Order: sequence, then structure tokens, then C-alpha cells
Amino acid sequence: MDLLDLKGIGKKKKEYLEKLSIYKVEDLYNYYPREYEDRSKKFDLSHGLDGKKHYYEWKIESKVYTNYGKKVSVSYLYASEKDTRIKIVFFNDKFSPRSLKIGKIYKFYTKVTKNGYDFECYNPEFSDLDDDRIGNIVPIYPLTRAINNKNLSDFIGQALEHFDKEELLLDKKILDEFHFSDKITNLREIHFPTSVDSLKKAKSEVKIVDFLKELIFIYIMQKENSYQNLKLKFDLDKILNKLDFDLTSSQYKALLEILDDCTGKSIMNRLLCGDVGSGKTIVALIAMIIFSLNSYQTCMMVPTEVLAIQQFEKNKKLIEYFGLKVCLLTSSVKNKDEIKEKVKNGQVDIVIGTHALIVEDVEFKNLKLIVADEQHRFGVRQRQALYEKGNDANYLTMTATPIPRTLFLKMKKLLDLSQITDLPKGRGEIMTELVLLSMEEILFAKIYDFVKDGRQVYIVSDSIDSDDENCVENLYKRYKKKIKNARIEKLHGKLKAEQKEQILKDFSDGKIDILISTTVIEVGIDVSNANCMIIYNANNFGLSSLHQLRGRIGRGKHKSYCYLVSKKIDERSKLNIIKNSNDGFEIAKKDLKLRGAGKILSTIQHGKNLDDMNYFNLKEDEIDLCFKIFTYLKNNNFDGVNFTYLEKYFNIDKRIVLN
Repeated sequence: MDLLDLKGIGKKKKEYLEKLSIYKVEDLYNYYPREYEDRSKKFDLSHGLDGKKHYYEWKIESKVYTNYGKKVSVSYLYASEKDTRIKIVFFNDKFSPRSLKIGKIYKFYTKVTKNGYDFECYNPEFSDLDDDRIGNIVPIYPLTRAINNKNLSDFIGQALEHFDKEELLLDKKILDEFHFSDKITNLREIHFPTSVDSLKKAKSEVKIVDFLKELIFIYIMQKENSYQNLKLKFDLDKILNKLDFDLTSSQYKALLEILDDCTGKSIMNRLLCGDVGSGKTIVALIAMIIFSLNSYQTCMMVPTEVLAIQQFEKNKKLIEYFGLKVCLLTSSVKNKDEIKEKVKNGQVDIVIGTHALIVEDVEFKNLKLIVADEQHRFGVRQRQALYEKGNDANYLTMTATPIPRTLFLKMKKLLDLSQITDLPKGRGEIMTELVLLSMEEILFAKIYDFVKDGRQVYIVSDSIDSDDENCVENLYKRYKKKIKNARIEKLHGKLKAEQKEQILKDFSDGKIDILISTTVIEVGIDVSNANCMIIYNANNFGLSSLHQLRGRIGRGKHKSYCYLVSKKIDERSKLNIIKNSNDGFEIAKKDLKLRGAGKILSTIQHGKNLDDMNYFNLKEDEIDLCFKIFTYLKNNNFDGVNFTYLEKYFNIDKRIVLN
């Protein structure tokens, strides 16, 4: 069924919905609220003076009066609650109050103040008594231009009437066993809540079933891993002695786990987790060298061209020391045809590249190990395309997302996981400070000094060009004005791919002093000269994102500084967790308490990165229940599980485990 078949959606509305990644009817009912407002409890004026918005019912007692100033209009009228009068004021809105009829009672959702003896409210939301927008729990959705909350709610209501029953993962017998409602019932409660308790139950069950879906798929695919008879001969101590540093104990352990997998009977499909800067790449590189010393080809795919160049130049000398041939393959590399021919003929042992590795005319002679860096930047089909380049190749995925220990220990029973838990010596110290936006002038002075000393600076915002004074565009104008002699550039997702790559390269080459960006810099760049990062609207970011961003600095010998800017800061702020710790696993532990363990092992599905949605976070008791249900299903041979839906949902080659 097409979106255009729903009432109220025309071509323009459809275009705006697509900006929210809503392309089909099922995308509508799977588009979850960002938060909820509890408007269910009716207040009276004597109990609503707490500075918060509440639900009231008032009778209109007067006509509308309007006063005009040079830049503002003020309309007001009077209403009553029993014997108490309240003045209702509308600024720059002379039309809304005209719809309020004298003698009629309306619902109002607003904040009430007291001015002397008079009660007052300003620009309230109001509705008729039979309208559900006030008097209930109201979902608040992420929106875009021309789509308001009511529009979206109406469209979702229609979409639920066309719910696809093929989306039901578990049959009624299993649901009854654990006292769960089916998905359609839970979706109705999520989008049109009837009570706080019912909403909590529905949200929890959807999260659990969603995570369960991944666990089942991971388990089944692990069982179907192909057989291999791979012989690797190597002297690990001799190889490690060629390094000019020692591996940490957890790096060494992870390397042994990888090599043990690769010499086992089943093809490896392992996830290597490690904090920002923990040294995941060198572990993967040693494994690649060992494969290539045994006459097998290996490749590493990274998310950006800049990072590919950096990895190539940084590791070329080490690889060639062992007599191996290494090449760089990106979309803009010269002699591309010549490089592809050498890869095809086996004249190259190790290939480091970007998405250019997965184009159709790239062929390998004997590819046996694939390394994918920063897994959440690649979609399922991209990784599948790379996998198909190999002849039953072993697959290693690296991620800097720290997995809380409680979840890690459970997942390790299902999925091959390695974790690097300590940082290599020699990493620059990072000092983190919280800064009020009102004290921004201090930052300008600090940045001026950093740039004057030859250092480089990252400035990060959570929006590109919104009404927010701290969006990328406004910050660019502000810094251009304040730090006149600096070379300043802006970077965001709306730029073309080649523009982004060029800006990242220029920053990497030291041609840009200050880079003002969205979170596109979270991975994909390693600049040792950058020793300062300023994150605006820091409260809008999750702890893990803040830690990932901060990991872009502290990579050189210079002491580094991270400033978290917010309009309000108090002792209880989550930002203090980042300020007081550089340990990603400690932060992940605190994050687990604040938000629960999210869909850490998920990939981008249908164009949506569900890791970014707070809705999909699981609490510890929900994780426990999820594994309890999983064990029940496994003991009953997964009877009652809709595998047709699983295959459709993941749309993935069965040889690839969902890391």
C-alpha cells in the first residue's frame, strides 16, 4: 500500500515524510515518538502554579481584545474556572483566540502564572472537550517542515488499520507464555496511549521483541557458518618483535582469539570492540599480515577516503617490512585500472580502501580475510558486497562502541566477541570542561591561542541550519567574525561526498585551522595536530556519542582540551560523567544506568540508524527477560518463530552475521 493511498497525504506531504525516512505505510507505524507529555490529569488553578504546563478546563467569559505595537500584537480575553478569573494572552497571534466562543468550555494545556491577584497564561494550546489531544498522554514525534504532530498522529492512526500481520515475530502461544501482547496492540498503545502503565508495558515489549529478533538471527546464522580447512603458519613472537611498541594485554588476547577462529573449522565472523584509540586497527593489521605471509589476500574497508589514506601511509612501512605488497584503493586514486589488475592477479597482498572495494569490477585472486572498520557506517548490502569478493573469507568487524559488561557477557555466548579494554601508552591527556553558553567569549580567546600556536580545532553542533543559534551555519558566521585570521571551514551531511572528502583531507593536511561540523567527524579522521574540541548543545548528545567525538583529539603529543557547551549546567548533569572520565567502558556502564543498553549490535536497517533512537534502549531487567525468552525458544527448536519475517527484515546473505 502506498502512502498516497492514505487520507491527507499528497505528493508534497509524501516528500516531507520521506525526509523522516518514512517511505511506506509500515514505516509510519514503526516511526516512534521521541517523548511523551502526560496531559491526562486535570488541574485546577489553585494547584497548577508550579511553573509546569498542565491540563485545565475553562469557560470563555469575554470577547477578544487586541493591542498593536510596532513589532508585536497582543490579543487577550478572559475565562473562568468556577469563581476564579484568568487572563489568556496571545502574542503575535490574533487568529487563534477568535475561535474561542463566549460561554463555551474548552480544554487548555498551558503554564499558569499569577500576576498580583490575577491568574494569566500565554499562547496556550487549546481544544474542544471531545478532542483527545488534551486530557491524555500525548506522543511527541521528531518532525520536519510541513508535518506537525497532529498530521503525523493522524497518518499513523490510518496506517495501523493496514498493519501487516507478517511483522508478527512470535505466535500467540509464545506471547501467552510470557504474558506479552501482540505487536499491533503494543503499537496502538505506543502511538495512542491509554495509561502510563500500559504505555510502559507496550514500549518494553516492543523493545524486547525487537532485540530478540536480532538474537535469534545471530544464533541461527552462527550455526550455519561454512566449514573451512585453513592452514596458517606463523611465529607470533617474531612478528610482534618487529613492532616498536608492546601490545596491551587485551590487544594480545583479542589477537589470539582472532587467530584461533581463523584456524578453526568454521569461517570466522568476529566483532572486535574497543574504546576510541584502544588500538583495534593494529590488532587487525597483524592478523592481515599473518594471512598474507601464508599467501592469502586480505583487505580493510574504512568509512572515508581520508582515513583510508591515513591507514595506508601509517602502516605501509610495517607491511612492506615483511616483504608484502600493499595498495590503496579509493574512488579518486590514480592508476585505478592498474591496481585492480594487480589485485585480480594476486600481485597485491593487502588492500586498504573505501567503498571503492565493493564495485563490481574489483576482483581478488584469493581473498581470505576481510576487515570492516567502524561497522555502523556501512549498510548491510555494502558489507555483503565486500564479503562476496572472497572465497569463503573470514570476516572481522571493528567498532568503537563500548558494550557494557553485563550485556557483553550475555552476548559472548551467542556471538564471537573480542574486547580491548585498556588504552595503549603514550596517548595525549584530554582535559574536559563544562562551559555555559553565556561564557562563550572565554572559548574564543582559548581557540585564538590554540590556532596561534599552530594547533587545529574541531567545533561540533547537533544541527545544520535550524533556528538554533548554535547550528553549524550560525557557528560558522560567529567564529568567522570573532577569529578573523583563522582558516575556518564547515562540514555537514548536506554537502556532496567529494566536498566532504576534500574538506576532511584539507583539515588532515593542516590547511584548515577550525572545522565546524556535525557528527560526521565521529569517525573517519585521525589528526594528531588537533588538540581542541568544542561541542555545542552538549546535553542533546548521548554519552557514547560525546565520548566518540572526544576521541578525535588526544591523538598526538599535545595536551588536549574538550569543552562541552550548554545553556544550563548543574551538579546532576550527565555531562559531569564525561568530564570526570575518559574511560569508554566506565561511561558505557553509566550510560546503561541512564538509558539502558541499546541496540548495540544492530546495523542500519531501512536507512534508519536505530542506535540513535533512545526509544530502543533496553534496561537490565529487559535484557534478562529477552535472554530468558530466547532460551525458551532455543529449547523448543524455535517453534512459533516467524522466520519468513526474519529473512525479510534483515534482507541479508545468510553467511554474514549481523554484527
